[in-house]
Amino acid sequence: MTAGALARRAVKRVFLLAMLGGIFYLSHQPSLEVIPPLFQHQDKVLHAGMYFLLSVSMIVNRDLCRGFRPVPIIFILGLIYAVSDEIHQSFVPGRDCSAGDLLADIVGLSIGLSVYLRYRRRHKKIG
Repeated sequence: MTAGALARRAVKRVFLLAMLGGIFYLSHQPSLEVIPPLFQHQDKVLHAGMYFLLSVSMIVNRDLCRGFRPVPIIFILGLIYAVSDEIHQSFVPGRDCSAGDLLADIVGLSIGLSVYLRYRRRHKKIG
């Protein structure tokens, strides 16, 4: 493997670990009043955005799913992480476990995977 390929692989892995660690870090904060509320349900949009980025980081690391279909694996692992994230929040003072947040996480994962599937389908027709 060339040095460039190793560097690209390292960057992809760091992106995945940064997303996982970032979500965990934010979930461990007693209060996230850093971002002023701009509209109702802003937190749901932020949840969906974070899990969209998580799905992107998992898609670029899909080579870790050797021998398996990556899309179902990514969805299942993302769902497990989202559930564990909500459970984790239930132990953090000032935070709670929320079905609405979990739904927003699932929406973010689903959008990321849908974009990937559409991109893959479109480029298979061209190439």
